[in-house]
Amino acid sequence: MFMRKRRSVYNARPAEEHQIESCQDVTRFVRRFVDSAVTAAIKIVDVMDHQSSLNYTEWPTCGNINARNGLRCVKEEMLRWNQLSALRSWMFHAKFIGLNRERTTEFYMYQVLWSIPTPAYPEPYVTVSVFFSIAASRVQPPHFPVDVTYVFEGQQFVHRLDVVFKPKWLYDILDMKTMLFKTFVF
Repeated sequence: MFMRKRRSVYNARPAEEHQIESCQDVTRFVRRFVDSAVTAAIKIVDVMDHQSSLNYTEWPTCGNINARNGLRCVKEEMLRWNQLSALRSWMFHAKFIGLNRERTTEFYMYQVLWSIPTPAYPEPYVTVSVFFSIAASRVQPPHFPVDVTYVFEGQQFVHRLDVVFKPKWLYDILDMKTMLFKTFVF
């Protein structure tokens, strides 16, 4: 014998109405979820677009490199570094230091001097040098990109621009030179 569930006066809602409310709740939830996902995706794309416009330096090609536009690109790269929160108080000076020709390649050499001037020491005791080398091949087609590398003073590891720069590298050298400077007695 089957027993039917009796309907009470207190739960008199028809089953269809409950299903409709349930569907509307799910629909509202899905809409809110999709809206928030789309909003988050748009924010991410905006941030990536903004960062890519800030992080992109258009380097010259092998056919149009010269000391002046190489210096301009090095300064643009340093401005990108300077936009990092850890380096906002730092200042830099970039200069062209020479052109070396070896067989089929020209090397444009630049030095960037970094320092942290303060009101107490507007001319800092300690600076950090970064040496840039832009290699332009004369056997590659003129539209071929130049090869940009940099080395921090006192180090031998050669960095490329496709490696993410870390401000810690500058701080480490600055700290080491500051400790050394404090050992000198004048």
